[in-house]
Amino acid sequence: MPNTVTTKKLTSAVQVREVTNAATVSVLASSGDFATLIDAVDVRVFDKVTIQVRNIDNTSTPKVRVFGTLFPNPGSTPTATNPADSAWVQIGDDIDIGASTGAIKSISTTALKQICVVIRDQGSNTQTFPAGDCVVFCQGTI
Repeated sequence: MPNTVTTKKLTSAVQVREVTNAATVSVLASSGDFATLIDAVDVRVFDKVTIQVRNIDNTSTPKVRVFGTLFPNPGSTPTATNPADSAWVQIGDDIDIGASTGAIKSISTTALKQICVVIRDQGSNTQTFPAGDCVVFCQGTI
């Protein structure tokens, strides 16, 4: 699934990148694997990443995980519940989102090469997650 990426130089010393999910994502029930919400994003030149997820579904309660890597070619986004032998490692705790709510999380990305975001429901619900409802904002000093 492709991301929509916009990179801007705000000042001579600050660069930002905004990444959104460019397509709808089918979120699976908790018994299934995670779905890729944001494909791998190169964050080598950014110091901090903030992720905001908006859940407009009034029954689904998504669980979101952010993964990072130092490997230059980490392979596929980790969608298995417990990815084995993966070059990706989960950053921080799960982000649990209630029905019709949202969440925001900031992560220091100093020394990380890439991040990605995956999602699945915490219960037995499934949903179609709309394009643009997950935003990754990267900020870095040039």
